[in-house]
Amino acid sequence: MASDPATYYRNQIAAYNDTIRISDFKANVAIIYGAFTMGPLMGFANQFPPFLPLNAVLMAFVLVFFCLLVCLFPRYPRAGRATFIIKPNAKPDEFIVPSQEIVLQSQQTLCVILCNILYWKTIMLRISFSIYILGTLLAAALLAHSKI
Repeated sequence: MASDPATYYRNQIAAYNDTIRISDFKANVAIIYGAFTMGPLMGFANQFPPFLPLNAVLMAFVLVFFCLLVCLFPRYPRAGRATFIIKPNAKPDEFIVPSQEIVLQSQQTLCVILCNILYWKTIMLRISFSIYILGTLLAAALLAHSKI
């Protein structure tokens, strides 16, 4: 741990931001993967067993795209940012230099917010990847079964 608390929190915030960016990249790749796998499934829809309608197959993709949409939802919250003023008619006396205690408190709050954002992004990515993997294996098994 850094000797200075402000440096520690800055490093934590940077680590959270980098990890959130990486999860955004993973979600974008997963969306492209879904777009590429949906086409062949639609092409082989007539070879699926009669008890498996195309709507049931596509429902998995809808669920995955919803999870990925939640994962890519903007991650810049408004909570905890009392020192960051956004006004059309701001005055110079509104921009005061915050004390060290206020800076530490805002950094702690930002760490908590980023931690929550990263948690939900990770959950949504895991759900999406699990559905993709299980759906791909299930589709391959059904196609292999229909060829027999």
